[in-house]
Amino acid sequence: MFSANALQLLKARYCMPGEEPADVYKRVANTLSNGDTNFSDRLYDLMVKGIYLPNSPALFNAGYSNMLHACCALGIEDNMESIAKFGYNMQMMFKHGAGVGANYSYLREKDAPLSRGGSSSGVMSLLDVVNKQVNYVKQGGKRRGAAMSILFYWHPEALSFIQSKIKGGLENMNLSIMVTDDFMEKVVNGGDFDVISPKSGTIGKQNASDLFDIIAFCAWSCGCPGLLFFDRINEDNRDYPSMVIDTTNPCSESPIPKDSLCTLGSINLSKFVRNGEFNFERFADVVEVGEQVLLNMNKVGWYPFDFMKEAMDKYNPVGLGVMGFADALIKMEVMYDSEGAIEFINRVGEVYKEVTDRVAEGSFYKRIIAPTGSLSILADCSSGIEPVFADVFERNLTVGKIEETRELYKSRYCRVAHDISPEWHLKIQAAWQKWADGGISKTINLPHDATFRDVRSAYMSAWKNRVKGITCYRDMSKDEQVLYRKPQACSDDTCML
Repeated sequence: MFSANALQLLKARYCMPGEEPADVYKRVANTLSNGDTNFSDRLYDLMVKGIYLPNSPALFNAGYSNMLHACCALGIEDNMESIAKFGYNMQMMFKHGAGVGANYSYLREKDAPLSRGGSSSGVMSLLDVVNKQVNYVKQGGKRRGAAMSILFYWHPEALSFIQSKIKGGLENMNLSIMVTDDFMEKVVNGGDFDVISPKSGTIGKQNASDLFDIIAFCAWSCGCPGLLFFDRINEDNRDYPSMVIDTTNPCSESPIPKDSLCTLGSINLSKFVRNGEFNFERFADVVEVGEQVLLNMNKVGWYPFDFMKEAMDKYNPVGLGVMGFADALIKMEVMYDSEGAIEFINRVGEVYKEVTDRVAEGSFYKRIIAPTGSLSILADCSSGIEPVFADVFERNLTVGKIEETRELYKSRYCRVAHDISPEWHLKIQAAWQKWADGGISKTINLPHDATFRDVRSAYMSAWKNRVKGITCYRDMSKDEQVLYRKPQACSDDTCML
């Protein structure tokens, strides 16, 4: 029923005192069924068989604290009261098991004057404090806090922010630069943009192409920062421009309204392939169940703050996603980097969109594809929409070492991450983005010998392909990384949705 890796992870991370692995799924199914025993039995069967799983906080907390949501977006304003409240709210979210994303662009820059005299210590000074806080409180007592820090390209401290990780700072958080179409057009055609102080207005100009080169170089050096595309994100924002989305969750797949939370679950696509054929009718049935589970999570979930409950009642966002995509392709004898893969995405996407639109009519978001680090281990499948990382690889989790390999990966149709060109990584991401109204977790994996120009080209292609964000990672560009080919080991305590 469970793989050896799933048993190890369930026992170490998800079982409450006195629980056996199957008890975890029974507890979760009972809670998320909202009192419907038939629905509970159906959900339990899907979870035990690795066909569908809700996000990790639901597995941790269902039936106990009922803090069921994986992540949130918190706002922060340019005053001490807001900054102090933000720090408290962030720590409380970590305590209850959720990651936190925030955009710091509206805070005045270093040395900007204060209303009562003196000068501001600036965004980077505050981020140094936040960086320590992230490491201080484990999420739900299970794993290190996950945080996303975002800054618009026009902020006076953007350059320091972009370069912070190659200088050894802000190691406990993910970083993304938010850019606009106007900025990207200036990168292509040449031109300067205004450097804007949140308090003083325009204070200078900077060349867009030069800044873009620095972003790409830093990403080549250490995988940070990622890019977020403001205009594309807000294309799917039904309330724009009265409500602007400029913040994501820690893994960037969920650009969400401030004060709202991620409600995530994932369907294992590989379970629908029999004798090389995908069962679309069965898939539609599971999509319906999976989406209803997420709507139930919003109903029965507990919210640490009243303002979050108000936001969730207003937007009711849910994000049904997929995992096991690469495994499904292998079973169907379709290469990951092929037009056949794109055709499959479009066929799945039509069902995915039709059913979720019907079940979650009125929800702000309905479809978000998360990274599924832990869930893919529990379901014994490849992660999210990522290709297979390697035919054999290891993770060092907080709960111990896990080796991942499957007989399936001996197939000649198995294409591992570094065999796939950046162009094809982006084609796959863009194809899924057509069907996801939220965002997508996807890493553009590059070999160690990739150049700065390769990263720059990938970032430019991401904008042209109209994805909402991009992360590039060049193999071995950091001393520690999420995944290593065996026999090396890795550390992975974040983005384990």
